[in-house]
Amino acid sequence: MSALPISGRTKAERLAAAVSAGAPRIVRTALDRLSAADRTVAAKIVAARFVERCAASAAAGDWTILTSFVDAACDRYAGIFTADELFAAALEAVSSVLRTSVDPATGLAFERARFDVEAAIARPRTFARAAAAHEAVDEVDVVLDDLLTQLDQSDALTAEHSRAVASWCGRLAKRLGSTKDEVVHLTRAGLIHDIGKVTTPPEILGAPRGLDDEEMAIMRRHAEAGAYIVHEVALIRSLTPAVRSHHERFDGTGYPDRLRFEAIPWVARVVAVADSFNAMIGRRPYRPPLAPSVALERLVEGRGEQFDPDIVDAMIDVVTLRA
Repeated sequence: MSALPISGRTKAERLAAAVSAGAPRIVRTALDRLSAADRTVAAKIVAARFVERCAASAAAGDWTILTSFVDAACDRYAGIFTADELFAAALEAVSSVLRTSVDPATGLAFERARFDVEAAIARPRTFARAAAAHEAVDEVDVVLDDLLTQLDQSDALTAEHSRAVASWCGRLAKRLGSTKDEVVHLTRAGLIHDIGKVTTPPEILGAPRGLDDEEMAIMRRHAEAGAYIVHEVALIRSLTPAVRSHHERFDGTGYPDRLRFEAIPWVARVVAVADSFNAMIGRRPYRPPLAPSVALERLVEGRGEQFDPDIVDAMIDVVTLRA
């Protein structure tokens, strides 16, 4: 079915369509208002998300979607770039786009909502408190947030699993004696390990049964697809080995490259244990969760074949509170 002509749409639909169509101009204008040092990858991503939330608010007739996003982003990204200046410039750019693309009556909804968005931008922020609440948040985290949002939109269960795997990876890293930087790197690897599943058909991701051979072959492509996605973003390129190799097996029968033993990147070996454990104790469309004790038994069964023995031992310590 073809899209309705502009004249046949409601005011909300016309407003949302105008914002979406003007997205490149809005983002470009907002970034141009920032200093050269602040025109970062993070700023570009957040500007694009601003436009998406603006269009979603217009379509739903609910401007709290945009206001809440702006308020949270100003808190989260304080000290990374000047979010308040970015959003103020984006608001002005949206107004400019609407003045030339919709009639005044249609654009009135945005102008009425603009006051609340500006109030959120102007709310005083305490950087010291924000920094304590969001330790180590930097441009990499902005990129990861954006990718995880895409995963959440594709499959919320996979995104939930990824957040849990990130937590397990961080705890494992500490138990294994990693440095602070290594803990951060492993946590990020766990968070993004399944990003390739944004390319997996939803009927396969959510199948309420075991997959057949053809479906499993499609599912397994997510490791390579995820590696490609991550490698294309310079800021997170160092996470590529973890994403590509987290389904390799210690005995060399895994995928996609059939690596074995120490040829499997260490970070991928850690993610593999955290991923498998959380998959077993988590809810799945085709089976109920396993008890943690049963999941640990399965890890022990795969020790030296599927998993690095040292990492399995560390996971046992973490889960049984010996870490």
